[in-house]
Amino acid sequence: MDGLSAIMVFYFYMHMADRDRQLADAASEINSQTLQAAKAAVSASCMEYLRWADLFSLRLESLPDGQLHKFARAFSLTLLGHLPARPETCPFCIQYGHDKSCTGCGYGATHGRCDAATSAFSLFIEAFQELGREVFQDTTEIGFAADEARQILYSAIAASSERALRMQQDLPSVGARGLMELKADYLDAMICQIPVQLFGEAVRERSRLVREALLDYW
Repeated sequence: MDGLSAIMVFYFYMHMADRDRQLADAASEINSQTLQAAKAAVSASCMEYLRWADLFSLRLESLPDGQLHKFARAFSLTLLGHLPARPETCPFCIQYGHDKSCTGCGYGATHGRCDAATSAFSLFIEAFQELGREVFQDTTEIGFAADEARQILYSAIAASSERALRMQQDLPSVGARGLMELKADYLDAMICQIPVQLFGEAVRERSRLVREALLDYW
């Protein structure tokens, strides 16, 4: 490694260390009541999703082959609708929103205010909503045999249910920073369970863009 490269690596790690401290400081300002409220909301969304996943799994058993694409759309939209992307699942929104108007919010200080067009959350939520729109509007014919498409859906339901259950189990032991890290990982893992192979290219591209935006979510 030459001298210039060594200097660049040094400053990269210095930047990462500074960022780590900033995130730790932001999370440390979240009080226990706020943290518990956010955890409860995330847990509730997981629990509700698990109920829906059970219903989807039962319905798939007797579903006519001609309705598999419609089923895939409904399942994917239900999954997206139960992800913790709403303000009540965010400890920063709970503590600094409403009457405080985001004043003092550590997430806003480190990621940009959520209502700013170029903030980390705005970029994520825009990509997230566009993914939902593309799923809703998708009219692509499934390029798989019915049995294979059905198995893809069974696997997606099972894997997403397992991940939602694990999220619930992990929640009690984490602090504010751990919660934000869990949420980012969970959002990414669940979006990966959308059966994109049963949709058109636009859905696959939107899924990729959401996952890319999640890299800066926390």
